[in-house]
Amino acid sequence: MSNNSKNTTPLAIADWGLIDYLSAYERQGAMVQGQLTGDHGDTLILVEHPATVTLGRRATAADLHYPEAGYADRGIKLQKINRGGLATAHEPGQLVAYPIVALKKKDLRWFADQFLQVVINLLADYGVIGCLKDGEPGVWVDGRKICSFGIAIKKWISSHGIALNVNNSLEVFATIVPCGRPAEIVTSLSRELGHQLDMDELKSRFIEHFCTTFYYHIIAETKNELP
Repeated sequence: MSNNSKNTTPLAIADWGLIDYLSAYERQGAMVQGQLTGDHGDTLILVEHPATVTLGRRATAADLHYPEAGYADRGIKLQKINRGGLATAHEPGQLVAYPIVALKKKDLRWFADQFLQVVINLLADYGVIGCLKDGEPGVWVDGRKICSFGIAIKKWISSHGIALNVNNSLEVFATIVPCGRPAEIVTSLSRELGHQLDMDELKSRFIEHFCTTFYYHIIAETKNELP
């Protein structure tokens, strides 16, 4: 890690592996409370989720292509959550990152821009050019959305985060109106490159970019261990 620990903040890395969305959601809430009471420090959570559609605070039935029972029939869970935004999809093979951290600047736009830049820097490692769109959360590649973004802030502690399509099939995205845009085309890093990627290597690169961008140094790493 290039950051000098004297000038950086400690960060724990928690890789929870494949975990049910609701379980991860509840654990995020507990960790935010731990931050507020001083029982937890900053933590970057990495996970993958089974097939799930999450519905942000502004989502409605218009964001879904099927009634609720239709999702259960397809083995897809529906989950209402407290982040901003509309509907998005989770599948195994995504890189999902949830920073439970105290914002170093009390500026939500700054945090969002820096976080999305982490994703852009990661894509650049693989020769893929990521772009932003004014007023729209996420990252695009040649007009195709590759990364969803949605966060919640409680007393300047963040939760939720990004879902970067890496090796996932994109099948769940076909059941929703992604982020309220019917014409949105969704892609993945493996689709752009024409081959599957080593997820462990990609996670390591992501962690490094996150630490460099937000001036952290790693103090602990756990894998498949839940709080």
